[in-house]
Amino acid sequence: MTCRALAPAATLWRYRRDEQPPFDPIVFDENALASRGALLGTARAGRGHAHFLELGGYPLVLRHYRRGGMVRRLTERHYFWTGLARTRAVREFEILRELETRNLPAPRPYACSVTRHGRLWSGSLVTRRLPGETFATRLLAAGNDGLPVGIWRAVGRCIARFQSAGCCHADLNANNVIIDEEVVHLIDFDKATWRRAEPGIARWQTANVARLRRSLAKLCTQRGLVFDVERFEDLKAAWQSDLGERTLHELKVENEKG
Repeated sequence: MTCRALAPAATLWRYRRDEQPPFDPIVFDENALASRGALLGTARAGRGHAHFLELGGYPLVLRHYRRGGMVRRLTERHYFWTGLARTRAVREFEILRELETRNLPAPRPYACSVTRHGRLWSGSLVTRRLPGETFATRLLAAGNDGLPVGIWRAVGRCIARFQSAGCCHADLNANNVIIDEEVVHLIDFDKATWRRAEPGIARWQTANVARLRRSLAKLCTQRGLVFDVERFEDLKAAWQSDLGERTLHELKVENEKG
C-alpha cells in the first residue's frame, strides 16, 4: 500500500503498488474518464452516485462521499477535518482491505483519495466492480413471481459470514447486496465498524437484518409489489442458523489464541 501527496493541492491518494491495473489518478475524475471513453455508466442509489468505469481492461467503481439530510443543503461533499485516519475514505479503504484478508465477499479496494480544504475535506473511493446485480434490481425484475428461495437463503448466509467475523454494516439495504446467480456479496462499507464475537445473536446483528427487511418492504410498496414475507423468513432462518455455527467457531478460535 502506498500514499502519495500532491502539493499544494493537499490531496492524498492511498493505493496498492502491486494492484492491477497500475494506479492512475484519473479514476477519481468521471469527466476525464468520460473524455477518454473509460466511463461506462452511472447508477444512483441513496444519496450518491456510483460511476462504472474500465481501466486497462479491469472494471472499477468510483464513488464520491456525499452528505445526506439537511446538512447537504449547506455542503454536499465537504466534511470537517479530524485527521486523515478518521476520514471516511481512508476508513472504508482499510475496512475493505481487512475484509479481503479475511476472505469475506466484499469489493476489492483499488484506491482512495482525500483532499483537504483547510478545516474541511472531500474524498472518493474506487473499488473493483463485482459481477451481478443488486438485490433491489433482482427483486424488481422478478416482480410478484418472486425470487427463488435459494437466493434468499444465500443472502442470509452471506450476512452471517460478515457478522460472525464482527463486521457491522452501517446501511444494509437492498442496493448494498449484490447477487450473481446465487453468489452474494455486500458493498458500501462506509461507516462500518468491527465488533467482538459473542454468544447468541447481538442487538446490532438483529438491527442489520431488520434494516434490510425495511428496505425490501419499502421497495415493494413503492413499486406496487407484494413483499414476500415467507421468503424473508427463509432468509432469517438461514442467517440465524449460519450465524450461530460461525459465531461459535469464531469464539473457539479466539479462546485458542488467548
